[in-house]
Amino acid sequence: MKLLLFDIDGTLLKGGGVGPRAMEDAGKTLFSETFALQGLDMSGKIDPQIFAELVQLNKHLEVEKHHDQFKARYLQNLEHFLFTDGSPLILPGVLELLQELEPYSRTLGLLTGNYSLAAPLKIKAAKMDMNQFKVNAFGDEGRSRNDLPKVAMNKYKQLTGEDIAGHEVMIIGDTPRDVECAKVNGCYAFAVATGRWSFEELERSGADTVVQDLSNPQALLNLLA
Repeated sequence: MKLLLFDIDGTLLKGGGVGPRAMEDAGKTLFSETFALQGLDMSGKIDPQIFAELVQLNKHLEVEKHHDQFKARYLQNLEHFLFTDGSPLILPGVLELLQELEPYSRTLGLLTGNYSLAAPLKIKAAKMDMNQFKVNAFGDEGRSRNDLPKVAMNKYKQLTGEDIAGHEVMIIGDTPRDVECAKVNGCYAFAVATGRWSFEELERSGADTVVQDLSNPQALLNLLA
């Protein structure tokens, strides 16, 4: 594998519900106190997809025409909450794994449903270094999560001048949607049971490797050796 792509939420860190809270506050401020998120499953989805579902959930409000406004307010809220309500929790083994990967000379990146301006805020708030991630695919760069591996592979070529095939890419995430986006693009699906999905559920989703968390990096390092 030449390129390792990490999901953010539930894989690298946990934000303690800051993202949904920032979205709900944006909706209530811009539209109405009746704006609701209840019952919406955000796991593994890209932010524009979440907005589209919020439009359907809040049909009584004129939300659809105001995506740019909503996004701007959400980002403002997100930054405020992240840096005033305490840092996101870095999940077990993440910092150690990133350090362990250095001698392997692999390109690291992010493959995340977050807006391109939201992802760096979360990484910075968790006191991680965005510069570690050289090739990134964000939620506003594709129509669905399944589009994002190709986005990352194109960016890899721009960075290195080399083509890269799906089997040379590993996607590391915590949801069946991460697994699906890897498999439909011919990538290796490495699943981590640190989100809402159990070890067994991730196995059933078709992941190539499943671990409870990243505190023992050996399973991943063995694949690179």
